[in-house]
Amino acid sequence: RRVEHVDHARKSAEQAVKAIKAKEAGESVPEYDYLPYFYSRSFDLSWQFYGDNVGEDVLFGDNDPTAAKPKFGSYWIKDGKVVGVFLEGGSAEENQVIAKVARAQPPVADVEALKKEGLDFAAKV
Repeated sequence: RRVEHVDHARKSAEQAVKAIKAKEAGESVPEYDYLPYFYSRSFDLSWQFYGDNVGEDVLFGDNDPTAAKPKFGSYWIKDGKVVGVFLEGGSAEENQVIAKVARAQPPVADVEALKKEGLDFAAKV
């Protein structure tokens, strides 16, 4: 798993310190649970990715570069579950929804239906 984000660096360091202090006190801490993500913003372009980019990728949305505001993305399916989601041009609410999908890892019965549903699939999770 690749995790290239400052947020992960900070949170994993915090987890390490908590674990060390807990061990010194004879206690334990919950296991580190982190949802990997990347993002980029450049002028009018922005995208976010959550989860893992392994397995079969399923493209959705409008990726026509001549569109006024293209919005497109991809789901990554592994072992019948969504394990990663990418979205270009999403709103803050849509980005929260794709993060929820990547964490929940819902099953996918029909990949062709997923392509057609696109972002609507994520809204149902």
